[in-house]
Amino acid sequence: MFESVRLAGKRRIAPYVVCLALSAVGLVSAQQDRDVRPKVSDQPFTAEQIAVYRALLTSWYEGDKAAINLAIQTDPIDPNDDSFDKTCLKGLILEKMKAAEVHRFRSEDLTPLGFANLRLVDPEIQAKEVRDNDPGKTILDGKSVDDDVDNGIAHGLFTLGEIHFDKNHTHALVQYRSWCGMLCGHGSTMLLKKKDGVWMRKKQCGGWQS
Repeated sequence: MFESVRLAGKRRIAPYVVCLALSAVGLVSAQQDRDVRPKVSDQPFTAEQIAVYRALLTSWYEGDKAAINLAIQTDPIDPNDDSFDKTCLKGLILEKMKAAEVHRFRSEDLTPLGFANLRLVDPEIQAKEVRDNDPGKTILDGKSVDDDVDNGIAHGLFTLGEIHFDKNHTHALVQYRSWCGMLCGHGSTMLLKKKDGVWMRKKQCGGWQS
């Protein structure tokens, strides 16, 4: 069993935390009743939404040039979600949420997102890639920790959530998650702020790691 895991895209060693309960919750969330799928919008992302996603990706990957396997579809906003620190919302008045709806990234969104090594993937197909390359399995066979973690990250899945703006569109709340195996995952909610027309990270609002 290895002591640390290199988080996707960060190329840094973080404390290795075995958190089976959180993993189980994530799996349940990912396998929600297929008859209650959110509506997929037929509208493309706005330039503002793309700018928010670009700022989040830039902040998270911090210049790392690793390939990013981005889920082609966003996660919906969960009005009952209580996994993040609500103090992040102090002083903000969020826009009223619409009925559950998600968007799909298009090939023409890749360039404005600003990552040359970003590719869009079907999350269900990529989930099999993740399971087949789970470093938690291969390390038990006596293989190199670093090599297996790097391989797991290369086959990982990064998912962005829908954006929840405040009423003035000066702040945006976005969930994201990176998954490369049962014990190789991270998720959080990021609060971004627009200053002088540029979106940037303001703070992290909690998160989980497995």
